[in-house]
Order: sequence, then C-alpha cells, then structure tokens
Amino acid sequence: MSGSPPLRPAEPSATGFGALKARHLLLAFLLINLGVGLGAAVLAQLLHLPWDDSLLDYLVYCSTFVLTCIWSWRRGQQAHLQMRRLWGNWRAAIPWGSLLRVVPALLVLSLGTTLLMLYLVSLPAPELAESMLHSLGEEDGEMAWPQVYQGLRWLSIGVVAPVTEEWLFRGILLHRWGLKWGLSRGLLASSAVFGLLHPNPVGLTVFGLVMGLFYLQTRSLTLPVLAHALNNLLALALGSLGGGSVEPANPIGVFHLYFGLFCLAMAGFVLVPFVRFHWPERGAYLPYFLNR
Repeated sequence: MSGSPPLRPAEPSATGFGALKARHLLLAFLLINLGVGLGAAVLAQLLHLPWDDSLLDYLVYCSTFVLTCIWSWRRGQQAHLQMRRLWGNWRAAIPWGSLLRVVPALLVLSLGTTLLMLYLVSLPAPELAESMLHSLGEEDGEMAWPQVYQGLRWLSIGVVAPVTEEWLFRGILLHRWGLKWGLSRGLLASSAVFGLLHPNPVGLTVFGLVMGLFYLQTRSLTLPVLAHALNNLLALALGSLGGGSVEPANPIGVFHLYFGLFCLAMAGFVLVPFVRFHWPERGAYLPYFLNR
C-alpha cells in the first residue's frame, strides 16, 4: 500500500525542467562558492579575522546556499516554470504523529551509522577514528566574536540548511531526475547525492529518502523543512551537551559496534514501515504537476 497522492495527467511544462540540469546547478554552486569565498577573504582582512575562524565557514555556507537557491528560482522562471508550485502549499497540514515518530528514529539511525562507521575506521586507523569522533562535538578554539559565531551557527543549522537543502535536493533535483529516470529512481538518486555530501553518507541518504517521501506525501516542502530543522536542532543540542572531548582511556571498540547495531534495529522498527507505506506507486506524478 502506498501513501502517494492521486495521479493526475502530466503537463507540457515538464520540458522547462531541462533548464535545471544537475550539472548546471553544480556549476552555479561552485562559481557562487568561489565568489563568496573571495568575498569572505576580503572581509576577514577588513575585520582582522583569522583565516581559520569558523564564523567565516558558516558565513560562506549560508551565502552560497541562499544564492544558489535564488539562482535556481530565477533559472526556473526563465524556463517558464511556476516555481511556487515546487514548494507547494506552505500551510499544508502537518502529520504531527509521523513527524514526532520519524525524526527521533532518524536521529537514532544517524547515531547508529556513525558508530558503525567509526568502528570500521578504527580497525585499520584507530587514531583517525578518534579524531573523527572528536570532531563531532562542540567546536573549540579561539574565536574573534564567539556570540556572533554561535548565533550564525544555530541560524545556519536550524534555518538555512533545512530551507535551502530541501529546496535544492527535494524541490529541484528530485523533479529533474524524477522526470529523467522515473520517480522512484529520482528519489533514490537525489537522496544518495544528499547523503554523499555529508560526513555520514549512509544515515543521511536514508534521511534524504524520508524527506523526499514527506514531500511526496504532502506535496509541500513545509513538512520536510520542518522535519529537517527539528532533526538538526536536536542533533546540535545533543552535540552541545555532549561536548567534543574523547577520553584516551575509552577508545572506540566493540561496544560501539554492538550499540550501533542496536540503534539501527530500533530505528528500523519505525523507518522501514514508514518507507514501505509511503513509497510512490508506479506512474505517480511529482508534486509540481499536482500543485495546480
């Protein structure tokens, strides 16, 4: 059984998505990132900030993703696409039961896959695994403006990342590849690319898949953006509480393997039925063509 929306006929405007090719989006992202990076370097010189100040990293991230989203919006409009239909009804009903059940399961899954990844890395390279574990916690070190840094950090992770990443991966790439290869393959491809661009590719691929199913379920980006923001803020809060210190006397070992497998099993009880129930039917159409 599927939770996909009812089918409706396609439209001639499908050809407009040819202007939103993934390679064009990637090229625009890289050029924007280069320009923003150069601007950040000039700003660092003017404000006498060190080159490695993390505030600049978040500033570059926010600017790059926001400008890339603006570019994609303008590019779609030039191709005569009604870009508001990619977002859908921003006041769409929120299935709170699914949201509050699935997001914690995704956090548990992310924890489990991270622990398994660290355990596998620790077998040939224990020092590298310890360094990776240390990097997962709260960032430390001297910063010029710590309060500004913290504000920008929470804004980036809790607002900018959910809105821009859902727009680009679910709104743009899911439609582009769904039209090119079919909805199911487009969903898998956009989720896989989303996962590969994160430090935890397995967990974030599943995360992207669930966000895509949320999008197809409600025909609106409001639910995946809300779920993405909730997931990020909870993960950030847990990371801030946990800190980033790793005790040398407690190295990564078999406990991490078993606990990681336990987390995967617990998350699977929620996520597997959700994915099976909401997987799109053969011939289902993308949200753009249903949001008239």
